Amino acid sequence: MSMMYGLNKLALLNTAGYAKCVIPLDKSSSICAPNNTGKSSVINALQFPLINDLRLTEWDGHDLEETRKFYFSTDQSYILLEAQLPHGDVVIGVAGLGKVAGYAHQFFCYNGKLDLADYTEDKTIVKYTKLFNHLESKGFKPVELKAQELNALLTGAATQFDGELNLKMIPLNNVQDAGVYKEIFRRILNLHKLGAQDVKRFMLRVFERHMSNSKVDFYDVWRRAFDKVNQARRELNALETMSEAIASLETMIDTEADLKGKLAAYAPKLDKALVEFDEYVEQHCDELKSKLAEIEEERHDFESKQQLYLQQSREIARKQTQIEQWFLDFNALKSEFELTHHATLKTNLALLKKEYESLSFSINSAQGQSLHTLDFRISETQKQIKSLKLQLKNLEYNLFTRMREDLSLKEVEELSRLFNPDLLSFATTSQGEVDIFDEDAFGEFLSLLSKSIIGQELHLPGATIKIKKLAPVQMQSGENKEQLKARLDALQNSLLELEKQRDVAANVAEKQRERDTLYEELMGLESAMKRFDQYETMLQSYEAQSVLQAQLEAEREQVDSYLQDVQRNAGSISDRRAIIQSKIDLILRQAERLRQVKTERIDHTLDLYSGKSTSYPVEINLDFDNLADVLHQFNRWCHEFRSLDINVKNTYLHIYNAGITKFDNEPDPQIKYQRLIAAYHNIDNERDAVGKHARVALTEVASTIKGLRDDLERLRREMNAFNKGISLHRISNLKAFKINVIPRKLLIDAIDTIISTSDLYEQGESFDLLSSQPHSEREINDAKDLLIKFASEKAGLTLTDLFDIRFEVTNRAGETEFFEKIDSAGSNGTRITIKLLCGMLFIRHLLSDQEQARYRIPIYIDEAADIDPQNQKAIIETALSFGFVPIFASVKPQISCNYIVPIRAINGGSQNWVDEKDWIEVEHSL
Repeated sequence: MSMMYGLNKLALLNTAGYAKCVIPLDKSSSICAPNNTGKSSVINALQFPLINDLRLTEWDGHDLEETRKFYFSTDQSYILLEAQLPHGDVVIGVAGLGKVAGYAHQFFCYNGKLDLADYTEDKTIVKYTKLFNHLESKGFKPVELKAQELNALLTGAATQFDGELNLKMIPLNNVQDAGVYKEIFRRILNLHKLGAQDVKRFMLRVFERHMSNSKVDFYDVWRRAFDKVNQARRELNALETMSEAIASLETMIDTEADLKGKLAAYAPKLDKALVEFDEYVEQHCDELKSKLAEIEEERHDFESKQQLYLQQSREIARKQTQIEQWFLDFNALKSEFELTHHATLKTNLALLKKEYESLSFSINSAQGQSLHTLDFRISETQKQIKSLKLQLKNLEYNLFTRMREDLSLKEVEELSRLFNPDLLSFATTSQGEVDIFDEDAFGEFLSLLSKSIIGQELHLPGATIKIKKLAPVQMQSGENKEQLKARLDALQNSLLELEKQRDVAANVAEKQRERDTLYEELMGLESAMKRFDQYETMLQSYEAQSVLQAQLEAEREQVDSYLQDVQRNAGSISDRRAIIQSKIDLILRQAERLRQVKTERIDHTLDLYSGKSTSYPVEINLDFDNLADVLHQFNRWCHEFRSLDINVKNTYLHIYNAGITKFDNEPDPQIKYQRLIAAYHNIDNERDAVGKHARVALTEVASTIKGLRDDLERLRREMNAFNKGISLHRISNLKAFKINVIPRKLLIDAIDTIISTSDLYEQGESFDLLSSQPHSEREINDAKDLLIKFASEKAGLTLTDLFDIRFEVTNRAGETEFFEKIDSAGSNGTRITIKLLCGMLFIRHLLSDQEQARYRIPIYIDEAADIDPQNQKAIIETALSFGFVPIFASVKPQISCNYIVPIRAINGGSQNWVDEKDWIEVEHSL
């Protein structure tokens, strides 16, 4: 037997609840320990290095987050594999990165044997961050790998490490099968979950390279194929029911062609006539406007003269009016003042003005004072007059002058404070009021009296009187006589005025009316004075004004004569101007009407020159007088044409909405209409075309589902070859084992009905699906309904829907049994055998024929104690013959294996431990 390569052992350090765990992978082994002590955790750890895509792994119901934390809780957690390969030993490792890195892991590899002592230093597990330096110090060259790089190395694909590493131990026929291999490998590590549906799915995955892998939405396929047929049938029915509308459409199109020909004939001639009319208008208007300008210039000259004469006539009339008003004013003044003298008016004015001013002063003065006040002032003024008369009378011989003979002026003034002012004016003459009969005694008395006044105080026996506030009497001397007379006159005048004020105050309202009357008389007299002065001035220019009046009359007659001549000539100019202007207005009205009618043109929006058109046979003649009318009629024809075009489109739309749509793809509407009309006239040909479309549609459906039918036959052939390959090996305790492909009859018959009918048509059979063979049509419709219903429920029809699998098992006694489900097989040993065979055979089929016998692959069998020892031995022999190494797990050791590997607890049961020293090698007799 040739040398076998592959995995030698699996080691766990500080991971999955193990402080240390080493198990053999090169020979069958029995891992034994109580339940829930980590047997499956050891085997599941193989998923990290050998599957290395966590999306494809399975962890007994735990999510990936929990799994990563369970296996790689620290950066001192390792899963290690040692493999013996043709070029030597290699180590594949998976290292934890710890909590900081989110419990991620990292792959690495190096050439050499696995020694767990290389991962410790001072009895401590080396952290991954220091591992490479530590391994390099021991002579190894570790390489860090990504998951896809490790996967490529395991399957033999090209990598950047090909020169330094060779990890190939999964020699796939095609590296693209790596995903399928991993999925099957994951399942044989968990055989208890492998079922018939998994086997069916793996079967399709393993052989998918030979299949089309098509998924057919049969409803959509049938709908897309027969939609055209159904549409053609609907359009045929619509063509028959819309015959009147199509005939009407044909009539409207013919009418439209006649009208299009007429419009196409008129349009260029109208365009040319409009251009010529514009030139005519421009030229003729320019000529008329030139003549009009000449007349306007002539009219302007006449109007200038007329304006000049009018201004002169108005100016003369204004002056005449002024002269006439002057004579009217003069005659009025002459009647008023012809017998009046200037001096008399002036004297009367002065007297009246004085009287008015005096009365006004009295009224103004009296208005601010009461009668009592005026009476008091009159009394006081009378006293002052009396005192002044007394002083004036006794100016030289009075008591004051007498006292000056004995006293100084100051002493006399001080004493005067004590006397009535008039007392000092009393005369001292023989007939006077003062009689001095003893000059000496009177002088002594005056001296004594003067001495009693000290510091403006009068000292009397028993009293002192302050006389400071009394005013001294100022007596006048003889040289002040004239002054006294003036003061006396002023006081007398003031007395008269006060008496007047008193008289006015006694009757103010009457005096005010008297003053107002005087004011009116005064104003009238002043106005008369001004008019009299004006009269005298006008009298001096009377003769000159008479001469001027005669001159203005003569000038007025001459200017009026000139003005009449100008107005007669201006009338002739206006007539000529009106005639030319009317011609211009007529042309402009014609042009404006044409402009308006031109704006109503829509022929530029119409297609008059393409498509069907009938030539217009009548000769067209246009002139300027009726051009607007012709253009208006042309516009009416255009609107008629557009309406007809709209009716054509609406009629076609009506026909289209009735179900005739197949001509709508034509970009040219005229071709679209003609094709519709042609179809109407050739309706028999349309009926033949519908039948042809129905046969073609069935062929399209058949060609689509034929791929699925071919895939099923291909799969059956592949499985027959696969089953023959199984029979070449010893199959555990069974004589024979097959996986049979059982077609689902209803679906296959439905598909075959459609395909065979299509084949008949292609071979030239006259088979009218829609009418002539109702029995065949019913069969096809039943097949169609079945496929549509099934495909709709499954969201599409695939190869897996066309068959079921059945396991055929023949025991050593030659008895054959069939099982639809693996778990329904008789004994536990038979069920395990079937699951193992399916997994191993599918993996073996994926491997290269030349290399599949060189590499051993581990498989895992849980609860192995349920299998009797004889079946255990048969399973081991069968697995080894196919290149697989079984690993049994159970509570008790299974001596049918080469090694017994017990798991023991340490650290008070907190961790598990498996050492190579714990392995027990079982010796089997030959």
